[in-house]
Amino acid sequence: MPDTTPTLTGFQTFAQNVAGINTTVMPTNDPGWAAAFAFALEWIPTWASNASAVLYTAAVYNWGVSELIQYQQDQSGQVFFQAARKQFGVNNFEAGVVDEASDTGTSEHLAVGRGLKNMDLISLQRIKDPFGRQAVAILQSLGTLWGLT
Repeated sequence: MPDTTPTLTGFQTFAQNVAGINTTVMPTNDPGWAAAFAFALEWIPTWASNASAVLYTAAVYNWGVSELIQYQQDQSGQVFFQAARKQFGVNNFEAGVVDEASDTGTSEHLAVGRGLKNMDLISLQRIKDPFGRQAVAILQSLGTLWGLT
């Protein structure tokens, strides 16, 4: 049965088993765990737990892993977070989503849904990695109070 209440231990288990952040990459007693978990609890609105406790917990855990990818420093001799930031383009500025591109021989256009058109900067930053995208997707699917309809 999935977790229905987010806990620091549950978050660490999720991050280790799903995101591959093992104890070599980030020891269990690293203060980054508690910081990322606390930020995730603050960012994910508690009303989401009323809609679905399981999805609320999943959103918190995913947001927390995204926080780690965004900000956690690597242990000496490790490059896990540095590599993840590079892979996902975390430090690249994105002012919005591209909905059309062309050159002299080709042209592409994608319809951009309202959820992407109305994103604020924190959401644009969060969707750069798969865990942040999952958290935002859960919130978008749970309702309009998040502001991403």
